[in-house]
Amino acid sequence: MYRGERITAVIQARMGSTRLPNKVLMTLGDRPVIWHVIQRLKTVELIDDIIVATSTRRRDNPLAAYIEQLDDSRVELFRGPEEDVLQRFYLALQSHAGPPHAVVRITGDSPLLSVRHLERMITHLIDNRLDGVDAHHRRTGLTLGFGTEVYHHQALVDAHLLAHRPEQREHVSLFIKQRPCAFRVEYPKPDPRLCSPFRLTLDYPQDYWLIERLYGALYQPGEIIDCTRALTWLGDRPDIAEVNADCNQIDPVQGASDAVAGP
Repeated sequence: MYRGERITAVIQARMGSTRLPNKVLMTLGDRPVIWHVIQRLKTVELIDDIIVATSTRRRDNPLAAYIEQLDDSRVELFRGPEEDVLQRFYLALQSHAGPPHAVVRITGDSPLLSVRHLERMITHLIDNRLDGVDAHHRRTGLTLGFGTEVYHHQALVDAHLLAHRPEQREHVSLFIKQRPCAFRVEYPKPDPRLCSPFRLTLDYPQDYWLIERLYGALYQPGEIIDCTRALTWLGDRPDIAEVNADCNQIDPVQGASDAVAGP
């Protein structure tokens, strides 16, 4: 909670990745990827509760079962549409006890999200009464894999009610980013020590190979890996850092800053 406002984090996760199937349950250190994402979010004192939002598809049953067996009072499971992710977010938040002020959107393949920058984003959104803040690597220079998004709850409700195009339903924040005249979204600059050209997200087998080795070297049970330490470790090992350098990041919201008229 920040300034008396409740903050909810929603982790968008599913098993059906084309390039790296079942990645959210792949192991890093002694735990699945999704566990590490949850643990990093739990260290953000401003976040009050966490929802893991997956689909109702049968192939996501193992993920749902894993979240349920965690039996963590701060973590809830929600299952909704697979393709209409915006509706999944909306319904997940509606199922909650009262709407939060702000919603953190994080994908389940980000086991190295920057806790420090996320805290700054939450306070920036609330202090400046914004509709959204985004850590997109191309706009901010933040290392790919460290970033998250934070939105005012009402902005997500408006997007759910007004967005009709399939791509706007599939990508939660696309409708909002396409309308700078209607929604105030900013891209706070991160600490330069968090910026690098490295890939630390999970989308390809090469990404997993790299992050698995990073975890093998730096992870200690009960702790989270410091982002700046991870960058230093990779900087000293170019042979490892370059393994996924040729992997192309699929950017569903590229060009989202281009304004469009109407809903």
